[in-house]
Amino acid sequence: MKLVVKIGGQAQEDAAVRKGVARQIAALARAGNRVVVVHGGGKLLTQTLEQLGIRSEFHHGLRVTDARTRDVALMVLAGIVNKQWVAELETQGQSALGLCGGDGNLAQARKLALRANGLTKDLGFVGRPSKINPQVLEMALGRGLVPVVASLAPNARGEYFNINADDFAAALASAVAADRLLYLTESGGVRNAEAKLVPIVKLNDIGGLIRTGVVRDGMIPKLRSCARILGRQVREIDILSPAVPEGLLRAAESRELVGTRIVKR
Repeated sequence: MKLVVKIGGQAQEDAAVRKGVARQIAALARAGNRVVVVHGGGKLLTQTLEQLGIRSEFHHGLRVTDARTRDVALMVLAGIVNKQWVAELETQGQSALGLCGGDGNLAQARKLALRANGLTKDLGFVGRPSKINPQVLEMALGRGLVPVVASLAPNARGEYFNINADDFAAALASAVAADRLLYLTESGGVRNAEAKLVPIVKLNDIGGLIRTGVVRDGMIPKLRSCARILGRQVREIDILSPAVPEGLLRAAESRELVGTRIVKR
């Protein structure tokens, strides 16, 4: 199988959880699966910005990104976080290749204009993938490497944009015709108004969950990215907690429901 795994939250901040996730990714690759990893690094980026005296602002789960914030994101995401994951996989015996959207002409971004209630919010250097050239990923996968991709990409003029990692993972999953897309997130999946985990969410339910406010913050761009690609290229999407014991292996190999599965119908 071809799998895209988006890593976020606890898998990045907790060393023990990070090691466990890396071990499962390595196991999936050794079993013959072709695995692409995509990551953000929001908490470390926020902490670094605070240390530099730069305030963080979010709008509908997306980070408002001025030029200074964008430059710090390049340093933190494409630098510290990316190389941390490469090293973690290497310690599990799995060779990895660290990338961002600007490497190997992997991705080109366009500025994202977020419209809500008839108004347009300028998010600054926040983009969405407009073109994906998966050649560098296919080259890496063909040599037994796990590509580890930081969620940044330049536009046609070479200006880098911060890209929501959920959006980036969805775009890459579509471009490489992945069989499965798996999001690792602290929430462990979609939760209803009583904060109980919803095991199955159908494509037609996503709009209502967002409109009624059942899902909020970072889950909004995650579900919107699911809605854009589900059923066209990617057949199934799982959202699960990285802290669930062997959760990634259970969801990917056994198709066990360990979080929320997004299905077309």
